[in-house]
Amino acid sequence: MAGVREYSDTDRSLLTFSLVGIVLVISLLLVYIGDIFSNNTVSSVSSSEILSTLGIALFRSILALVCFSTIASIILDPKGMTYNLLDYETKLYGPKRITGATRMSAFTMWSFTLMGVYFAVSSYSSWSYHFGWEVSNWTVRVVPALFSSAIASAFLVTTTVTYMLIPEANQRGDNIAHYFKWDSQLMHNGNVIFILIEMAVSDIELGLWYVSYPVIFGCFYVLFSAFNARRSGIYFYDFIDPRLNGSHIIHMVLLGVMSMHFILALAVQSLAEVNFTSYMLTLVAICYLATTFSNPSEKGH
Repeated sequence: MAGVREYSDTDRSLLTFSLVGIVLVISLLLVYIGDIFSNNTVSSVSSSEILSTLGIALFRSILALVCFSTIASIILDPKGMTYNLLDYETKLYGPKRITGATRMSAFTMWSFTLMGVYFAVSSYSSWSYHFGWEVSNWTVRVVPALFSSAIASAFLVTTTVTYMLIPEANQRGDNIAHYFKWDSQLMHNGNVIFILIEMAVSDIELGLWYVSYPVIFGCFYVLFSAFNARRSGIYFYDFIDPRLNGSHIIHMVLLGVMSMHFILALAVQSLAEVNFTSYMLTLVAICYLATTFSNPSEKGH
């Protein structure tokens, strides 16, 4: 009997996409309903009780620049990078060198781009507020939506890399040095550090209804991956191939885990109202537990 991450005679693609589609529709409905409960204002999405408006505008602008310049340097790198990828046709997992926009196939790249978009839009809102310009009402809806998605995707990326991808690759004897290059460190560790600092200084109010946004983001990514695999011939992650025997389970678990990352972040954020010092210490502890900066394959050498 085939395991969850193995192939069987039955292609689970239709079942998997049907479930993802149902989750997507429900999430879109919850977005519509959830907007009724939003308490955010132009001030809450643009300013900070800790930093001056100028300070948070500069902070967000710098991080937007970091995100986009990192993405650009990766796409424009002519040498590319060798990754262990799943071949769509042969279903074999092994090293392949990819270059250019193909590297955007990774969820990490999607997540870091999303973070860049969040910091760009929120910095626009902060600069407008700082200079007394009219701040469009759409930012009150878009900024929290991007923020909630960026939080969940950042935590999912970092914890998956730290506790799943690096250990599994190291156990197989794969070369994992690329995880510890500057760009990977920024996208796998810096992302969480950036978003935790933003959580500490931002006045954005998040509620449980915002969980729909990261789920929608996750749904779009897995649908893109399936489409892109037919075009490019690769899956960046072998476990999201919808043809796997347990792909329907894997996809629902991944979307569920993404939801839980946001809900846990929401729970942590609620500590700020009880004791801000405890809140800050919790953010530091999360950062320490989630990130990894040392290559396990080099230990003992």
